[in-house]
Amino acid sequence: MEWWHILLIILGTSLVLASFGYIFFISRLMAVSMVQPKHFKTQSEKDNELAELGDIDGVQEYSRTPIEFVMEDGYVIHGDYSLNNPKKFVICMHGHCGMRGGSIKYSYAFYRLGYSLIFFDHRSHGENKRELVTMGYQEHKDALQIIKQVREKFGEDIELGLFGCSMGGATALMCLKECQDLSFVVSDCAFASLKNLVAGFCRQHKSPKWMFLGPTNLILKVKYHFSFKDACALDSVKQNEKVPVLIIHGTQDDFVYPHNAYELYQACGGKKRLEMFEGAVHCGSVVTDRRRYYKVIENFIKESK
Repeated sequence: MEWWHILLIILGTSLVLASFGYIFFISRLMAVSMVQPKHFKTQSEKDNELAELGDIDGVQEYSRTPIEFVMEDGYVIHGDYSLNNPKKFVICMHGHCGMRGGSIKYSYAFYRLGYSLIFFDHRSHGENKRELVTMGYQEHKDALQIIKQVREKFGEDIELGLFGCSMGGATALMCLKECQDLSFVVSDCAFASLKNLVAGFCRQHKSPKWMFLGPTNLILKVKYHFSFKDACALDSVKQNEKVPVLIIHGTQDDFVYPHNAYELYQACGGKKRLEMFEGAVHCGSVVTDRRRYYKVIENFIKESK
């Protein structure tokens, strides 16, 4: 064999190995960014930030009382509640890397309809002990236990709805598969599936999704013990029969792309409604048109009764 043949084989092999290394590195980076978010703020810092942004419309009317929820595995989830009507409650769920205070700007629509509010930090967020984030998989199991404990504390006969934004929205929708005794679910800018979210990451960085979807899913499954299939709101809404579902999304969302909302709406069973907010970015519909945002939620709840 000629020396240049050997050189070509070495270069070719090196190129293949480098390509696989690059794919694995980026895939691992995406997986780690989901399960081990780095940026957290204290509750006081988050509340100050919300005040500076003007995102606490109506919060002066709230009197929040601390509450803790203990999960079946002993994990403690911190939250608080604002009591309004003791027979009507909405559980509010924040997004990835957020805290429970981030739900305040959305919650005023429910509060002025007379609903009491439950806020909590997702597992590994806010005041909670640091563990892995599973993008709705374990989070929706926690939410189901919180639903149960809220009913135990405030009454089995209470009217109970869910609200969630981004990962919180997907988590709320995932609850539908196992919980059909809710009054409604309002989901803002949720991803239809974790696969869609990762594909969106690829699109953002102008990388071919076919190159990274498989390796990312494999890393999640082998190292973190959940997969794309486990964090799929789309599969859950298909099984919905009784719960009215309102899906909200911004047309300029370049983090969770708007096609997620259309997919969820088309797949959802039961009574449903889709509201798109022109020009709104991720989690930005309430800021783009706050008055319409609140009105859409209020009208939907009134029409769902």
